[in-house]
Amino acid sequence: MEENMTLLIDPDTRDLVFDENGFLKKIYGADTTVQNVRHALLTWKAEFFADTTHGTDYERIMGVNENELERGEVEEVIREAVFQEPDISSVDSITTEIKDRNITVDIVATTTSGEKIRLEVTA
Repeated sequence: MEENMTLLIDPDTRDLVFDENGFLKKIYGADTTVQNVRHALLTWKAEFFADTTHGTDYERIMGVNENELERGEVEEVIREAVFQEPDISSVDSITTEIKDRNITVDIVATTTSGEKIRLEVTA
């Protein structure tokens, strides 16, 4: 059995998922990594009182005039959040779009096992 395992959380409802027998579903490997990165990007840094270091430092980039941001600052904030997942070895590409009060992030990364992952998150 793979070491990188966690409980499956529905990406839309953010609820735990049960199988047809009533047992909690588990995910493994790259699926775990993708879910962990997604949750880091959906959580504002310091939002969770028990771990104020977890999440994305959106206060640095959201609601700030684009002209006031340093070049590459948005990508830096996203990269810092992605690397909270220890199974990520590199971030290969980051594409962002800030519109109104939302940011959409498209990421391609490589896991420590060499597997490529891709995910898109709107926060």
